[in-house]
Amino acid sequence: MSIAPASRAILFEGARNVRDLGGLPAAGDRTTRRGVIIRADGLSRLSAPDLERLDALDVRTIIDLRYDEERQRAPDRLPPGRSPRFLHRGLHPRGSVELFTQVNRGTADAARAHALMCDNYARIPFEHADAFGDILAELLRDDGAAFLVHCTSGKDRTGIAVALILGTLGVPREVIVEDFELSNCEHQPVDVFTERARPDAVAVVMSAHGDFVRATLDAIDRRCGALETYLDEWLGFGPDQRAALARCMLD
Repeated sequence: MSIAPASRAILFEGARNVRDLGGLPAAGDRTTRRGVIIRADGLSRLSAPDLERLDALDVRTIIDLRYDEERQRAPDRLPPGRSPRFLHRGLHPRGSVELFTQVNRGTADAARAHALMCDNYARIPFEHADAFGDILAELLRDDGAAFLVHCTSGKDRTGIAVALILGTLGVPREVIVEDFELSNCEHQPVDVFTERARPDAVAVVMSAHGDFVRATLDAIDRRCGALETYLDEWLGFGPDQRAALARCMLD
C-alpha cells in the first residue's frame, strides 16, 4: 500500500476493526481522501471517550448493514446532540443460512467452511445489488462529507461494500484485498456459533481471508466481464455518477 495501515487505524475502546479508507492509491495516480469513508464494526459498545472520538470524526451519515433484529439487539451509541443520517440496508445473505447450519451442526471443517464462505461472497453482490446501488448513491448526497460503514464485525458485509466502493474509485484489486485482510484483528464477541461447531471452522468464518473478497470480485468479472459493467447494469451507477464519486472522494 502507499500508506502504512497503522496510520489509518482509528482506536476505540468499545469497537474494533475501525479504520479510515484514505490514502489508498486510486485511478489516475490519485489517492482516496482521508476522513471521508470510515469502516467499522458495531457501535453499540462505545465508551464515553469513544463517543468523543466519534464526534470528532464529524460523521454525517452512518451506513448500517445489519438487519432489524441485529440493530434492535445492539443499537448504535452516538455522541450526545449528534443526529447523523442513517441508511439502513440490512444484508442477510441466503448463503449464510447454509453456512451457519453446517458449521453449527459440526459437519463443516475448515476446508468446507472456507468453500462456503467463498460461495457466499460470490453471491452477495448479485443477491443484494439494490442495497449496494443505494449505498453508492448515498455517497453522492453530501459532497466530501464523512460516512461510516459498519455491520456487526465490520468484516463480511462491510468488507464487500468497501471493496465495491474502492473498486468504483479505481483502487487496485491487490490493495482492496490487502485492506480487507486488515480485518484479521481482534473481533467483538459474537453469539452465532453453537457448542457443536468445530473450532477450526469457526476460525475460518471469523477470518478475513483474501480469498473471500477475491471471490466477490472474481464473480463480478465472470458474470459481467468488468466491474464497470456490474456498476452500470446491476447498480445503475454509470460513468457520470462514478466521475462524481471520484470528485468527492479522491485527491
